[in-house]
Amino acid sequence: MTRKQLFNLALNPWVVIGGIVAGALLGWHFPQLGAQLAPLGSLYTSLLQMCVIPILLTAVIGSISRLFIHGSAQNYILRLFGLITAGLAGASVIGIGVGLLWHPGANLAPSARATLGTLISDYEFNLSTTPAIEPSQAGLLLFFDQMIPDNIFFSLSQGERLSVLFFSIVVGVALGSIGKRKARPVLMVLEALYETFLKITSWLMYLLPIGLFCLAAGQLAQLGLNIVGAVLKLVMLIYLCCLILLALYSLLMWLRLRGNPFHTLEALRETMVVALGTANSFAAIPSALRGLQDKLGTDKTVTDLVLPLGITLNPPGSVCHFALATVFIADIYGAHLNPADYVVIFLGAVLAGIAASGAPGAVALAMISIILQPLGLPVDVALILLIGIDPLVDPLITLVNVQANCATTILMDAPQPLLQPTLQSATQG
Repeated sequence: MTRKQLFNLALNPWVVIGGIVAGALLGWHFPQLGAQLAPLGSLYTSLLQMCVIPILLTAVIGSISRLFIHGSAQNYILRLFGLITAGLAGASVIGIGVGLLWHPGANLAPSARATLGTLISDYEFNLSTTPAIEPSQAGLLLFFDQMIPDNIFFSLSQGERLSVLFFSIVVGVALGSIGKRKARPVLMVLEALYETFLKITSWLMYLLPIGLFCLAAGQLAQLGLNIVGAVLKLVMLIYLCCLILLALYSLLMWLRLRGNPFHTLEALRETMVVALGTANSFAAIPSALRGLQDKLGTDKTVTDLVLPLGITLNPPGSVCHFALATVFIADIYGAHLNPADYVVIFLGAVLAGIAASGAPGAVALAMISIILQPLGLPVDVALILLIGIDPLVDPLITLVNVQANCATTILMDAPQPLLQPTLQSATQG
């Protein structure tokens, strides 16, 4: 079997889906074995993320500097800001609207309320032995504090993406301001490094089915099914919101490209698989860059800037999730929200979603305190519920965030005619 055939096999949808389903079944029926495979899944995710920071650094610096060299930075950035703002606002409205239509926390069955009560009591009992995330640590101030690095080398070593992004933007502006002749050698080095890191990530795609098998087995082995039954309606409504957003962004891409919609999906197939399988937006950046540039013909300067920037600052899936989860918590506690409260949810969900993009793990979910604290709703209760269902909803939310930024990239560009969905040499390893 040739390398191209092996690459095609590793990205075959049926092979990938089969690996995920097989891993999920193994984790469900043999949780101990699934837990033993979890570290292998985490190892694969770490390998995918290994090149993310270097790609983000080289792509953003190079693309911003080129914009400033060509004198088109101001109009370009204003247009990008407008698209991101519209997308996040729309996602917040969808989350609130779905919550108002179906009220996920109202009229829960007695068994579901009993389960939630037990979970909340256990959480409060364990506060004395398990350090909790303090709501004050999850405010908007944390977002700005994380943005400016004290030491860029420390931020690079710790994988602090928001700090790296801020540093990359500043360096890109400065590099673009020193003149084309002086900047050219640096841009050539950045281009070579960028292509090198993309090549490494393409090699890792050969192991994709195995990595996703281990990830699925580990996640199902650790998933608490009791909480899933108690908040099943919330989970289903989050899925509905995500499907609505996916449909909207796919339609936008199709209308912009004016080609076969199935070709668009085929071009981003690898990206969608990585996003769903790893539940990590940053791990999907390399495959998204390849799909947009090699198969959809988007301009490299546009893609290299918009996609990494958007993955960090444009998470509509997370915004929609926070808005709907807030309505859920309000329903549980019987809070009567007035129009001013919904304005708080609308704006707070946007801010919480952006802040969560720069925060790790449970701290990202704790950003919901930005919304709940002004409404007088309990942050601790929301946090334990969101953590409980996170393995179920995070993959689809991640896919929405990645798809949204692919659509934003295409809208920012005037792409060439749609290329046929064949694997380009750059993705064949």
